[in-house]
Amino acid sequence: MPGLFPPTESRPAQKSPNLTSTVLLVLATALSAGCDAPEMRPQPWLQYAAPEEAGFSSTDLEEARTLAEKGGSGAVMAVSHGRVLLAWGDVGRNLELHSVRKSLVSALYGIAVGQGRIDLDATLEELEIDDEPSPLTAAEKNARIRDIIAARSGIYLPSAYASSDQDAERPARGSHPPGTHWFYNNWDFNAAGVIYERLAGTSIYEAFAEQIARPLGMEDWSPREGFPVYEPSRSSHPALTFRMSARDLSRFGQLYLQEGKWNGAQIIPESWVLESTKPISETGPGRGYGFMWWTYRAGSFGPQYGDLDNYDCFAGSGTGGQLVAVIPTLEMVIVHRGDTDNNHPIGGRQVWDIVSRIVAARTGDAAENPRLVPLAPIPFATQLPAAAPPDFIKLTPDAMEEYAGDYSFGGKDLIRVFSWLGRTFMSIPGEGEAELFSLGEDAFTIRVLPGVRIAFGRDAGGKVAGAVIRMGNREIRAVKTKTENIFKSP
Repeated sequence: MPGLFPPTESRPAQKSPNLTSTVLLVLATALSAGCDAPEMRPQPWLQYAAPEEAGFSSTDLEEARTLAEKGGSGAVMAVSHGRVLLAWGDVGRNLELHSVRKSLVSALYGIAVGQGRIDLDATLEELEIDDEPSPLTAAEKNARIRDIIAARSGIYLPSAYASSDQDAERPARGSHPPGTHWFYNNWDFNAAGVIYERLAGTSIYEAFAEQIARPLGMEDWSPREGFPVYEPSRSSHPALTFRMSARDLSRFGQLYLQEGKWNGAQIIPESWVLESTKPISETGPGRGYGFMWWTYRAGSFGPQYGDLDNYDCFAGSGTGGQLVAVIPTLEMVIVHRGDTDNNHPIGGRQVWDIVSRIVAARTGDAAENPRLVPLAPIPFATQLPAAAPPDFIKLTPDAMEEYAGDYSFGGKDLIRVFSWLGRTFMSIPGEGEAELFSLGEDAFTIRVLPGVRIAFGRDAGGKVAGAVIRMGNREIRAVKTKTENIFKSP
């Protein structure tokens, strides 16, 4: 299992500002997005009065619900023919999407391409895209936008918010020219976010709010539910994270099921929906990857997944049990959420098992005039309550400088606290690095995983002398060994 600091993601020519200006633009637009969220018009879901009205067995669905509940799922929701078949758990709670975020970004690319604002054949050289601390080579700058969003860039650099699997399996730098080899690397996806914001002239979050969330009438999402995650010693490009509820993610899946249409309006070009959800690369027998969507042909799941194996499917998937699966032939969307906020991830096989049980509960066609009722979620007895959002305290640079330095926690291993572009980070060997947010005097957390706690200790003279880091059941105690200012300059 990858480290928990921060949680990592796993698989499942225009003239532009320089790199530092781009980073500052991302920071500024992300912050402004949280202040000026556009007003949404919620469109509540309607649910079948009973599963039988939709052509499903109540008994079989109850068995699937029991499986999800025992496994600790955060929320599950299924939509059949545009109406809610089932809603289990806290379907209105925003949870970290992890890599499902990439499919959301794909949708924004489709809109921009359709509007002629993005040319998929533009190269990184033409766009003046580079990276720090590892600048791109001339060959790497030949990568096109279409290579980036298909995970075929040929750029094999470390990235923010990447899994340990990516680090271990990443090909040697320069081993494959751009466009010739598929490798699921967060560098591509993070760069895709930076490129979009540069060409669109707005933040990912504002664009998603205006172009997708508002037209779809999302009930729970707002631009405040996204924020950039940096790991500056690996890359200057942030992962632009999203948090979303199961019922809003179901809307997004339904939009793709309807080939980009919503209430008679073409939100995403139909051609983009079809192109992005077809395999550009083969990732396994019958399985592939398009423009930030996973694809599955009938027969690719295997007989252990029952009726699900009989249908083509495409999905957005993220670590910890995040999934939006679209099954066009059945006109179904199935969403699963793992509660990684409470450090309760769900494995991919278990998630697909739940999906397969839901599909297997189908008995026939829906009633011609089904009885419909307002959405009525069934809570999970095992679900953990959502923690109240913490109130972060803004500390001055001088105050933050007290924590800068190296901390020893055994052998030659060192924890490092440093600054980059006015933000303070902690790096732990084997776990990654994350930005620190103050909760009070000498107390910190990381925004992307609020359950982590960092407490700094002081000596008799009042100077910072050590730190205790708690990540779930793990505790690290470290002693400060280097006190001079090691803050990194931009």
